[in-house]
Amino acid sequence: MKKLNLIALIFSAVIPSAYAQSYTGEQIMLLNEDSRKSLSETSDVFITMTDAQGNVRERTLKLRIDDGDKAARKSYLEFVEPKDVKGTRVLALEKSNAEEDPDRWIYLPALRKVRRIAGADQTQSFVGTDFTYEDMSITDGVVGVKHHSYKILREETIKDNSGVERKCWVVEATPTTKKQMEQGLYGKRIIWVEQQYYTAIQEQYFNKSGQLFKIRTSSDIREFPATAGTTEWRPNLFSMKNLETGHSTQVRFEQVLDQPIDAKIFTRRFMEIGL
Repeated sequence: MKKLNLIALIFSAVIPSAYAQSYTGEQIMLLNEDSRKSLSETSDVFITMTDAQGNVRERTLKLRIDDGDKAARKSYLEFVEPKDVKGTRVLALEKSNAEEDPDRWIYLPALRKVRRIAGADQTQSFVGTDFTYEDMSITDGVVGVKHHSYKILREETIKDNSGVERKCWVVEATPTTKKQMEQGLYGKRIIWVEQQYYTAIQEQYFNKSGQLFKIRTSSDIREFPATAGTTEWRPNLFSMKNLETGHSTQVRFEQVLDQPIDAKIFTRRFMEIGL
């Protein structure tokens, strides 16, 4: 929280009025990005998928993230359950230069082969969930402002999934570059950023025809120990609902922040070995 407070103080110095109500949309999303960034993250992730008939499937994976390199955000995930997806691994290197596509690879154990995920594939479902590869790589912050515009629509108080009332800024994000408009799935997104920890607790996704078709919510905001005795507040539970299919995905994290991660994990060679 020290890092967040510093950024808030910088913005308040630039904006002399009641700064809590005078942020720009871009500044709010920079605060949001900072609230969810750590030097590293080690997580066990539990996924529950429910179809329109109430049938449930569950998956478990291990996630490693290295955010210490300003040039690229590195992430590695590996499925451990169930048997039909066990050993599937995904490596992503997301460049800070918004003009460059993220480098993504997937290892499929049945083929024993590493395959590159093309930029055109970013709108595809991520291993059967309601999240796409695009959802997993959207960074509304330093990178996001280079190919999105952010406009504050209003302030309002809503309840998160835990029933806690939270005062929020409601921010509209729209793509501004030709590349994002052509390759992205969304015409716009509406984001509710709560004003205490700058966490996005709700997000609505609209297709290019302007129709709302997905809603993501987050809750169970917890305090996590971080570097040098600081703490970070972030949600521990995410849900994505597809309004067209009635399918939903819930994602729960058990995470540890700012612990050393071996650099070799973020290589194509390691994808053939696994954790």
